[in-house]
Amino acid sequence: MRQKTELRPYQNRLVTELFENDHRLCVVRPGGGKTVSALTAIEELREQGAIRHALVIAPKRVARTVWPDEIALWAHTAGLRYQLLDGDRRQRLAQLLDAPQYDMTIIGIDLVQWLIEHLDKLPDEHPLFDLLVIDEVSKLRDPTGVRAKAIAKRRDKWKMIWGLSGTLRPSSALDLFMPARVVIGGALWGRSFYSWQNKHFYPTDYNRYQWAPLPGHEDIINAELAPHVSTLAADELPQLPELSVLFDRIELPLDVREAYDEMQRKLIVGDIIAANAGVATGKLAQIANGFIYDGEEQRQARRLHDEKRAWLEDIIDDAAGPTVLIYEFQEDLRLIRELLGEDVAFIGQGKSDKRGAALIDDWNAGKIPFLVLHPTSGGHGLNLQKGGADMAWLSPTWSPEMWEQTIARLHRSGQTQPVMVRVCVASRTVDVLKLNRVHRKMTAQAAFEAYLREFHALATPSP
Repeated sequence: MRQKTELRPYQNRLVTELFENDHRLCVVRPGGGKTVSALTAIEELREQGAIRHALVIAPKRVARTVWPDEIALWAHTAGLRYQLLDGDRRQRLAQLLDAPQYDMTIIGIDLVQWLIEHLDKLPDEHPLFDLLVIDEVSKLRDPTGVRAKAIAKRRDKWKMIWGLSGTLRPSSALDLFMPARVVIGGALWGRSFYSWQNKHFYPTDYNRYQWAPLPGHEDIINAELAPHVSTLAADELPQLPELSVLFDRIELPLDVREAYDEMQRKLIVGDIIAANAGVATGKLAQIANGFIYDGEEQRQARRLHDEKRAWLEDIIDDAAGPTVLIYEFQEDLRLIRELLGEDVAFIGQGKSDKRGAALIDDWNAGKIPFLVLHPTSGGHGLNLQKGGADMAWLSPTWSPEMWEQTIARLHRSGQTQPVMVRVCVASRTVDVLKLNRVHRKMTAQAAFEAYLREFHALATPSP
């Protein structure tokens, strides 16, 4: 059990800033200690009598494993009485009514709509409305999302709201509005996303699907948001081992290349993807990975090539240590199981949280040579840095957030070895488009974080 005195100086500063601000965004890269900082602030607010209860909303697996594990890890938070809201509707309702008996209630973001519906029935002075903590608040960035709109509509019920994030704007500055709307309220940018969008951005295509910031307006947005954000100064960033990323190119066989090009011509007109972009790019990504799903049910896969299989076989044969394998499609998972056996360690859909937690413990204890993850299941909250330092992706991801968060499962505080990430990329396919998109967007994310660090450096008086 770790002691409060082991908190890093910047974590103590984050605790203070959360403690002193009723509405605060905390933007710290994965592994920087956001969870323990928030827990410490909660513990101190409880101790001072400033709050009676804290309601925590987090990604499902993070809610079920990361928050309970972090509470138990630290001596000063281990005494916090918490309940994990779970089970069927009847069980959840009983737990919700019991909330005043606890210091904290933790719930997965997948249950937000149910939660809001039942919170509406409680009186405004109920302890559940003392403090709301939203972990990975960037998941609420979609202004049309029902979860984001549900929380935003009722945000004024809470006396205090904190939003935690490792990547607050994973794709563009447009991602900032809803997290800010939920945490800070309409006083910053108003209540209408579309009014704010039209004020600061312009459409770059005829259909108004893509938007870019007007000249100078991204700086304006950052300047308006920065006073409400806690982040790390450049010299406070945890020192991590070296991270190396290698992109291994494979070439499609001639017949598959012809089939791919023909499919691309059918699905894409110029640079504009036809009606259903998800279907178009999904089909092309399947071919790049070596198969294609037949029929609308997409349960039967027809193998087209074994180039990525050969790459994966080399990864397995040449593994110098425990390796995390990242896959995209269910067919990729079947391929991994063909090579490593049906009982290969796997965390994802269909795996219970209890079994997943046991696998993580085994991984960190060095008992598992290969651990299989899908980015949406293992991209947030999992601490895997003690079990190995190698990661291999069967294909790139479309999501800049998933890219950074998944790599951060290994490349985070506590990692003692250089981290090696290898990615299999099919040349002249959507794999390349994914890489370009991810790396361009993360450059924007890095610039945003650098701006916040500069702002706080200028705002802090010299000693």
